[in-house]
This record gives sequence, C-alpha cells and structure tokens, in this order.
Amino acid sequence: MKKFLLSAMAFVMVLSSNACSDSSANQDPNLVVKETNENAMRDFGSTIPVGIQKEGNVLKVSFIISAQFYEIKDSKENEAFISMIQSAVENETPVHVFLKKNSNEIVKVEKATDEDVTYFKSIFTKETQSETSKAVSVIPNQATLNNLFIQIKNQSCGTSTASSPCITFRYAVDGCYARAHKMRQILLNAGYDCEKQFVYGNLKASTGTCCVSWGYHVAILVSFKNASGVVEKRIIDPSLFTSGPVTDTAWRNACVNTSCGSASASSYANTAGNVYYRSPSGSLLYDNNYINTNCVLTTFSTLSGCSPVPAPSVASCGF
Repeated sequence: MKKFLLSAMAFVMVLSSNACSDSSANQDPNLVVKETNENAMRDFGSTIPVGIQKEGNVLKVSFIISAQFYEIKDSKENEAFISMIQSAVENETPVHVFLKKNSNEIVKVEKATDEDVTYFKSIFTKETQSETSKAVSVIPNQATLNNLFIQIKNQSCGTSTASSPCITFRYAVDGCYARAHKMRQILLNAGYDCEKQFVYGNLKASTGTCCVSWGYHVAILVSFKNASGVVEKRIIDPSLFTSGPVTDTAWRNACVNTSCGSASASSYANTAGNVYYRSPSGSLLYDNNYINTNCVLTTFSTLSGCSPVPAPSVASCGF
C-alpha cells in the first residue's frame, strides 16, 4: 500500500511538471514577441512626416520641427508602415511613430487619433501671423552687428556667461529651430528684429570636428548697414560659424558639405522672424510663448558632438 501511494505521488508530480511544460510550449508565440518588441521600442508620439527619400536599403524620413533624419528599413514587413508615412507626407497629416530604443530607427507606425489630427490642424497652418513690434529691422552698422553676434555666441551651453536655457550650438545634430528662435529673442530684447532662412534637402555639414546630416536647417537672417550705408544681409549661426556672421550663400554652401558625403539642397526660403518652423511645402508653425523652444534647448543642453539622439516629440514639449 505504501509502495502504491509513493508511485501515485510520483505520477502526479510528473503530470504537474508536464502540464507546466505544455503551458509554456503552447503559449501564443505572438504574445512573447509582442512583449519583447514593446520593451525594445520608444513611443515617439504623433507627429507629421514631411519628407521621405530612399538611400540604399533604408528610407530616410523627415518630421516637422526635428532637423535630423529617421530611418525605416525598406523591407516587406515594413510595407504598410512605409505606405502610411508616404500618405501622411502627401497630406501633411500626423501618424503615431515608434522608434527602436536608443536609435532613430522607425519600427512601428500607427494611425493617429482623431484628437491628434485635430490638434495638428490647429497648430500647423498656411497662414502668416503678423506681429506688432517696436523692434528695428535694420541694424545700424557692422560694429553693432558684431556685438550682437558675440552676445548670442556667449549664450552657448558650456560657456560661463550662458543663461538658462542656454543655446545648444555645441550640438548641431538637431535643435536648429529652437536655437534660431532663441537667437531672435535675444535680438528682440536688444531692440532689433530679423528674418529666418530655411534650407532643405539631403544636407550634410561639418562642425569642424564631425559631420551631421539634416533634412533641413534654419538660422536667423539679419539686415545691417555697411560702411557705405547700404543694407546687406547676414546669417548668424554659431553652430557652423563661430567667428562671425556670414552671407547666406556661404551658409547654404556649408549645409551641403560634400566632404561629409553625398549632399544636395533642394530649395530654400526666407520667412518672418516669428516663424518657428516651415515645412518644405510652406506650412508654418509658431512658438510665440517659447514653450517648445525652451523645452528643446533644455533637452539637448548637456549634449555635444555629432551622435544622433532622437529629438523630443511635439507631444512631449508642447506649444
């Protein structure tokens, strides 16, 4: 009898062990994959793609505001995602994007919610916002221009005179839109105003120590009187030129530096100074309260060099 009980207990233990094994073996593999994939993704939020171009076995995607490229593999498994991006580019409508953690690789795209669509329609516009300003549009002389350049450059992150938030000239990878808006704010505080110039394309530039790639770049375009009293225009962009203002031609040429690889500019446009972002098709975005500006500068303030770090999403920085 004792021997029978022991045998029965052993049989029950074997059944129990097999049941656990069968449960694991029969578990839906898609659930495991889903959990693994979600743990490996970063929710980039809803945003509007404004450009997509093929390069090798990947597609380089440009989103509103962010100047750096994001990549998606040109593969069969990504066909639906790529189609959604292409449609969103054509219509300038948002999609919900997920990135591979610690990278700029797009691994998942979802349809944006109706709420997101409504939100982006409310902030992304073709309409120009006029301003009432007492700022002077033309700087009186070269000396004043040079002093303003020094004042702006001294606000670079890492310098002793930089205020908070500092301007991220040391991290040229992204944030040009925020840097330009903050530079304009400094000019306004000094009693002057400016325009902005946007250049688009497959851009590459050298910071002097490394190379960066952009879908667009923007900087402030100031007007001043030269020694003869003739009004000229100059770009201020200490992320590329640390010695002083330069002509817009020299600035655009620096944005297609072929020593950094294949590069080309497709177009450029001047805007009013209060424009925060301009899409390649001409849609505009404003940040009158500097909410996104300060958020982006703070996010990138500790970074330097040319290693890409995904930009803060529109959702995380707000307007």
